[in-house]
Amino acid sequence: MSYELISNRPASTNGKLILEYNDRLIPELVLNQFSQYKEFLDEILLKGWRYLYIEVKGKYSLELELSGQECRIIPQTPDWYIKGHFLMEVRLEKPVPELKIKEVDEFRINISTRSFPRTVTLDLAKHIITYIEDCLWNWDDSWRRDKEKLSRALEVYEVVKWLLDEKNFQLHESLSEKKVKNLLRKFDEYKSRNMNSIC
Repeated sequence: MSYELISNRPASTNGKLILEYNDRLIPELVLNQFSQYKEFLDEILLKGWRYLYIEVKGKYSLELELSGQECRIIPQTPDWYIKGHFLMEVRLEKPVPELKIKEVDEFRINISTRSFPRTVTLDLAKHIITYIEDCLWNWDDSWRRDKEKLSRALEVYEVVKWLLDEKNFQLHESLSEKKVKNLLRKFDEYKSRNMNSIC
């Protein structure tokens, strides 16, 4: 084959090129294409809490329609035709289409409340809680007469209870389910007994 006939010479493309990626994502792009995440974050704001993006990753693609576009093969080494060391230059001459997200593998956020910038950490994609603020997680029953400590722990309790009972989140394997259930039971009682004094 006379490779000089295709080296650095103009040609015309025919077909479609799909580029696939597995990397970090822009949260806003995910929210535009996956309404369930936006609805969840909106609920957080409606409750008077805040959220902070930690990490968003997934699989996404770019689909390029190349038919009829000018292109050329640009060799990178003398033996390019043997080892495949060449570049392809394509003049698209039209706007690059929007990325399509195929799958969200990780969507980690912190939920912040009045007293804590990191009340809980959760992964929306995996639907798991990975961290619970220490004032609840390391609760000591001797603190229950301290109104400030009790109030701050109740703040965390409200978030955890909402995530587990209403949103059906699971706990990460590093968090004991038995311990969390016991804490929620205690704080159900504390809340009913002390609501008037705390308010």
